[in-house]
Amino acid sequence: MPLSHMPRIARLDLARIELPAEHPAADLGRSVDVFGFLIDHPDGAILVDTGVGMGNAFIDELYRPTSLDLRPLLAQFGVELGDVVAVVNSHLHFDHCGQNPALFGGATAFYAQATEIEQVEADRFYTDASWALAPQPQRRSLHGDEQIADGVRVLATPGHTAGHQSVLVEAAGRRIVIGAQVAWDRSEIRSETASRANVDQVAELQSAAVESIRRLKSLQPEVIHLSHCPPYTPAG
Repeated sequence: MPLSHMPRIARLDLARIELPAEHPAADLGRSVDVFGFLIDHPDGAILVDTGVGMGNAFIDELYRPTSLDLRPLLAQFGVELGDVVAVVNSHLHFDHCGQNPALFGGATAFYAQATEIEQVEADRFYTDASWALAPQPQRRSLHGDEQIADGVRVLATPGHTAGHQSVLVEAAGRRIVIGAQVAWDRSEIRSETASRANVDQVAELQSAAVESIRRLKSLQPEVIHLSHCPPYTPAG
């Protein structure tokens, strides 16, 4: 069933990290914001990404994160953790899934592409698996696009990682996209390029990254929200 009106979509300022000098995006700025997004859906709140977690000594030393707790951030919008019915992790790098555990053990469903989950399970250096992987009863492993609520559709957008995904929200003739890390900077969307700063495996994923950008633009959304920079707007 289509939504009669566009739900509130709020950006959450979840964290700030300091990129190590060898990071491919470090030349563009060492201090980086980490954003998540709240979709205030009538059937229950949906989160896209949860930022950086606490207590991983390696990540703390390498990235020096400053993280804000989800609870007070959500409370600013009148939402409690118990109101969150779904978390869509755009991908499972540490800065996008770190506060997932705040919602473990309840009824919240966690959506990630199967390819991304397999990467976490295969490579212990990929992320913090204790943050990334929800308990099996809560885990929703996707194989491509999937409608997860009225007017809310997960879109497979490989590029940054093989299992990267975005979210399309449609209502009353309007479209808003949460593109997450489909691009490092909004200029990449404008120019339809995949930079070394954003694509982990350039040889394998650069073409897919460009196609994902083009796919989101083809939807003609009024805005594409991004994880580490201000949003892209077609007129901006």
